[in-house]
Amino acid sequence: MENLLQKIRNNWTLHQLSIPENKLDNDRVSKKKTQLVVCVSGGSDSVALLHLFRQLSGLLRLQLHILHFNHRLRPEAAEEQNFVKSLATQYKIPFHLETANQLKPGQLGLQESARKWRITESQKLLKMIGEGSIATGHHADDQTETLLLKWLRGAHISNLQGMSWKSPPFVRPLLNCSKIELQEYLKSNQLTWMEDKSNQSPDYLRNRVRLELIPLLDELTRQGLQARISNLNDQSLLLREQLDSEYADWQKSFRKSSTASSAVLYLADLSQENELLQQEIMHNFITVETGLTLNYNKLQSIFDLLKTADKTWKIQLSHNWIICKSAHELVLKISSEKENP
Repeated sequence: MENLLQKIRNNWTLHQLSIPENKLDNDRVSKKKTQLVVCVSGGSDSVALLHLFRQLSGLLRLQLHILHFNHRLRPEAAEEQNFVKSLATQYKIPFHLETANQLKPGQLGLQESARKWRITESQKLLKMIGEGSIATGHHADDQTETLLLKWLRGAHISNLQGMSWKSPPFVRPLLNCSKIELQEYLKSNQLTWMEDKSNQSPDYLRNRVRLELIPLLDELTRQGLQARISNLNDQSLLLREQLDSEYADWQKSFRKSSTASSAVLYLADLSQENELLQQEIMHNFITVETGLTLNYNKLQSIFDLLKTADKTWKIQLSHNWIICKSAHELVLKISSEKENP
């Protein structure tokens, strides 16, 4: 599978995955080996990631480390741990194990809690072993799932993007590789992996998207779904970059008095901008001050009221926050009691 190896090597170079953000503009990047923590669960994605970088480590000057997370949530957890440890022993790669004691089956927000725990622990390990990167096995199919989940949850079109190639210290070298491609690589090289049975459970929305929605969409697009998703991701990213730039320019020039609260938005500063930027301004005004996740329908309801002749009104944003309009401004206020518009 020389083509796959070449693809990963090109990804590593093209997306500058070996270079920390603070050294991107430094011509004298260190020539010593880069520490690369490879997160290996035992599944086909992460096992393929490990084998690919084991072959490329000399060429790319990488010092590999294997990191395995035992969530202690499934009967197979111990077997998976032993399997990954055996790979580390076989290839003489340092093995690091993190075991969760705080995660319980069925707990509220289990997947998010587990994700935050993995991020925290992997960053601790990288800090301990030195400067470098943490590689995960996220691939093209994961990109499709991520974007579709965002769409299902009502994300703004400017935020319909998947994962980035690098979010330092994390790197994702397999984002343009399909799961089938990775498994074919393993099979052709007589390499084994372990399947996580929970990936087949319909209890998780992501699994239903993977098992039910994506096959249907792929059929309806004549196996063109990943290309459609990639195009949407790129277009959305361009829109996000444009909005970020316009919003930064607006922040520098808008006519807000230096004594005004950050919870006040003057309508004159808002009305002179185009509609899309107005939405971005309103969204940031509310989320930065309140920390709320503002859905598009709630955002649109505010603009609908602004178009009416009503000089004053109130909208309940959450149990504790309301937004109030007076003649010339919008004000965010904390309210302990629910108020009607």
